[in-house]
Amino acid sequence: MSAFKKYEGTWQDAKAEIERQIDRVWLDEPEEIQKVRWGIIDSGAGSGQQSFSVLVHLEAYLMLVGADVMYRFLKVAKYPDMELPVLTRMTKEFLTGTFNAFEFMTDLGLTNMHEIGQAYADSLDKLETKEEYIQLTGAMMTYVIRMHRWVHFIFPWNLGVAFPHRTPAEVAAIAKITSKV
Repeated sequence: MSAFKKYEGTWQDAKAEIERQIDRVWLDEPEEIQKVRWGIIDSGAGSGQQSFSVLVHLEAYLMLVGADVMYRFLKVAKYPDMELPVLTRMTKEFLTGTFNAFEFMTDLGLTNMHEIGQAYADSLDKLETKEEYIQLTGAMMTYVIRMHRWVHFIFPWNLGVAFPHRTPAEVAAIAKITSKV
């Protein structure tokens, strides 16, 4: 999976660590978010020596992984015909298989996301019931969503005024101008 060694603890220990991380970031802006906000990206990520693309990717990946993907996994876990081995295999493949979303988010400045993601993914193999899956995945989803809220809060939304909607009349006018060339 990655350079991190395989997580050897229990799934309950992994869940407890994820919950500690949730508590750490719940009310106070985490240091890793502060660093990203100031443009300090330890990995050097960000094309052209800028950090805006890092913020764009974090905004998108955290929202997608947490509120979309992990939420869907929790819904699928409640399907009576979904068996735990298929569910855990699908989860690992989607989140850490060909492309490790947690490793990517660490590259983008969330310094412990890869380690926490590794513990989560490795713990999936230790689960015995879908209820355990729901507990572990629910905790991880909460952590990812909370980190998304911090990124969403610091995102420079004010830059959007530089990209206004255009009316069909404006598009037609510029098309007329450019067609003369």
